[in-house]
Amino acid sequence: MPNVSRVLAYKHLLADDFVPPTSPQVFFEPADTEIGVWVAHDLITEGCSVLDLGSGSGAAAAAMARAGAARVHGVDAGAETVTWATDHYASRDGGRVTIARGDFSVLSTHELLATAPAPLPRPLVVTSNPPYVPLTAHADDRRRSIGGGTDGLKWAPAIIGHGRVLRSDLGFTIGSYSTPRKAVRLLESAGYRVESVTLCPLPLGEFTLSHMEQVLALEEQGEAVLWRTEHEPPAYFIVGLACRWAGADATRAPGRLTADGLLELLRTAARSRTSRLETLDGRRPEGWRGQLRVLDLPPAAVRHHW
Repeated sequence: MPNVSRVLAYKHLLADDFVPPTSPQVFFEPADTEIGVWVAHDLITEGCSVLDLGSGSGAAAAAMARAGAARVHGVDAGAETVTWATDHYASRDGGRVTIARGDFSVLSTHELLATAPAPLPRPLVVTSNPPYVPLTAHADDRRRSIGGGTDGLKWAPAIIGHGRVLRSDLGFTIGSYSTPRKAVRLLESAGYRVESVTLCPLPLGEFTLSHMEQVLALEEQGEAVLWRTEHEPPAYFIVGLACRWAGADATRAPGRLTADGLLELLRTAARSRTSRLETLDGRRPEGWRGQLRVLDLPPAAVRHHW
């Protein structure tokens, strides 16, 4: 039987983190943010620093500092986002949390590190909770904060590439519809091994529900997983992957979570009737021995997806 832990309330976000930003162009999705912090939590060690790519509102960066990181430096391309994050998080934390404006998909790894006001202590963990909704090219252009390209992994090569250059552990969040099998293959080819998985069911956003063509096409191809329950619109799982840098050994470790294994895990979860994903209490995929966590959280009444 697998070791499945279940979390039934928010543990990392504080009361202020549930107040929606005044600007609708600051991404706001508490469940997404919480799961990203859990992923970082699995990788943070005493005295380490975190480089958070696409850091959004800054709530995750501040929570990662509370979770034990000595320094957290966030980089985001949005002007309003960086202003909000600086005013509400970086300015309150005595220098442990810093935020800079930059596009991680364009900047080199050296340039990213140079955006920090002071060198980041090692060991360094790279984290990212990027846009991951698979959309047609036309719809993708209309929603920068959620658009993940036609496979949901548009931002993955840049994120994984920075982690690989740094030989750092990597916390990476996708959706169960974001071609999860391809995501694991990208990670493994870059030298990463998935150590823990955190899942959280979440209703699809209004824009995604109105632009389901690409998601449904991927589902039909067997490359996406939706959670369908009676009398409810389809939902999906936020998938948090805590990955260890393993180099050439990434595909050699016994009992590792393979690409097919993650897809099997998600399909097993999708057979559940409750948000606690009770079907995961059965056999692990392909003997995987990593940690599995389920978050059963209430969705936010307000969601900023721009």
